[in-house]
Amino acid sequence: MRVRASLSVMLCVALGALFVTGCSELGGVEAVLDASPDEGAVPLRVEFRTSGSTYGASGRGTFALDFDDGTSLVQGDEFGVLIPHVYEHAGEHTACLTVIASDGRTDTATVSIEVSDGGPAEGSRVGDRTYDFTATSTDGYEVTLSELRGDVVLIEFWGSWCTPCKLSMPHINAFWETYHEQGFVVLAISTDAEAEDPVAYLTTNGFTGLICIWEPGGKKTRIKQLYEVDWIPRSVVVDRTGIVRYNGHPMDLEADVIEALLAETSQMESATP
Repeated sequence: MRVRASLSVMLCVALGALFVTGCSELGGVEAVLDASPDEGAVPLRVEFRTSGSTYGASGRGTFALDFDDGTSLVQGDEFGVLIPHVYEHAGEHTACLTVIASDGRTDTATVSIEVSDGGPAEGSRVGDRTYDFTATSTDGYEVTLSELRGDVVLIEFWGSWCTPCKLSMPHINAFWETYHEQGFVVLAISTDAEAEDPVAYLTTNGFTGLICIWEPGGKKTRIKQLYEVDWIPRSVVVDRTGIVRYNGHPMDLEADVIEALLAETSQMESATP
């Protein structure tokens, strides 16, 4: 493979600039950087991803990620690994990914992060500004929590393998049936080992209004770890502004809590000119 790559470069040089461009396009080095969220109040936890980056024809190299806040660079050689970072100070930051192929070619990609001052701390406790996340539902579409602002959202951590979860799920579904037309959404975060298991359970029991989210990892799924959930079933209720208003057992969640949050929503909407 190295001999082939070297011959390809020599051939490009020999045949002139036009052909060099053609070869670069075929085996180009490319840096791709994504960040979520890209704005928020301090302390802001941002998840960086380098998926889509490539070392080109060489197939090998290293990368460096600069967060632009005075902290140390993160370096590595494997793309696609989630890189979390917490911005502790307000300001506009330009995170920069530099990809360096083993043959010396480089490429960079940047993303802007706007960190504001003040506001509740990010977390999963009552009163915290909820952690944002993007995930794919079992129906195949992306769900981003922050895009549900304006709705009251119940994040339910559960599993079809979990007997207490199955006992409390009818309680959760009853909430959805009663309040979904008023802007109440349920994200059912499955901790099952296989995606088919939560889908089969919800479908069999007629709980098809809930948005089912499954990710690899089972009991150690990304969102479960993000919210520091150490036991299930667990309900986290987020109000229309993104603030956690309940975090506890679903059977302890009462209708008047949801009704009060929905009433807040109605009052705020009616006050908007």
